[in-house]
Amino acid sequence: MQSQTDSYHTFTYTDSELDLSAKENYALDICLATNRISFTLFNANRVLGFRYINTNINILEANASQLLSLVNALEWYSSSYKNIRVFIDNETFSMIPEALFDVTQAGTYLNLVHKKLPDLQVLHSALPKNQSVCVFSLSQYCYAAINSILGTPLIMHQSMVLLQTAAEFNESDLKQHLLVYVSNSFIAVLQYHQNEIKFLNTYHVDADTDTVYFILSVAEQLKLQADKFGIYVMGDISSTSATMGLLKKYIPNVQTINRVDGIQYPLSFREFQEQQHYLAIHTLLCE
Repeated sequence: MQSQTDSYHTFTYTDSELDLSAKENYALDICLATNRISFTLFNANRVLGFRYINTNINILEANASQLLSLVNALEWYSSSYKNIRVFIDNETFSMIPEALFDVTQAGTYLNLVHKKLPDLQVLHSALPKNQSVCVFSLSQYCYAAINSILGTPLIMHQSMVLLQTAAEFNESDLKQHLLVYVSNSFIAVLQYHQNEIKFLNTYHVDADTDTVYFILSVAEQLKLQADKFGIYVMGDISSTSATMGLLKKYIPNVQTINRVDGIQYPLSFREFQEQQHYLAIHTLLCE
């Protein structure tokens, strides 16, 4: 469902039993991407609401005034929720084995993989199930805005949801498959097998052909059988898009990912494809 609020187009999908007068019964997860902010409401293994706004503002560089305007436009925010978390969806992150992680070297880990930029806040969060620590960064302006407006919530990286998604698969399903997360400006490619991260990297993309090129390069690097390997795709991609057409042309087995069994979703989620908004509506996997 789409509505207009103060020049923003707001997309809303809710369960018929969502009761916003009882916010204390729900957890709120807020996902911040380059040009999108979304709210997901859930309780235990049930998602009861999802709402998002697309904007021309780079939210990950937003100041307090800009972020407050977007939060107010989504209307659902309140300090009354039983838990509030913020997930950052950007390509500036790195996974470190928990046994090797030194908090004083967090910035160094990140700079080994990503270009060092000024005015960045380096953060980290642990993944006990994967024995890994995610180190990531965002602008200091955005970090200050989050804490000012949202009351110092737990800040995590959306790649953690990607790893938890991988953990939901059967071992046999991932033996010759890569997980591919498609954002509006980058892709993340993950090889996950036997409860371990075998490969994880991000690639900036400017064209549909970039996506295909990087995936094929990873498959070659990992020595996956050219005639047998496949990918599970999720994120900002339609099953009828030009990018999907190219993927199916050059990759033997391309599948869009299905939502997780055992989680209850609103019937209104039928209005978008299962792979779309995937990480944002599955943040509860990181509970």
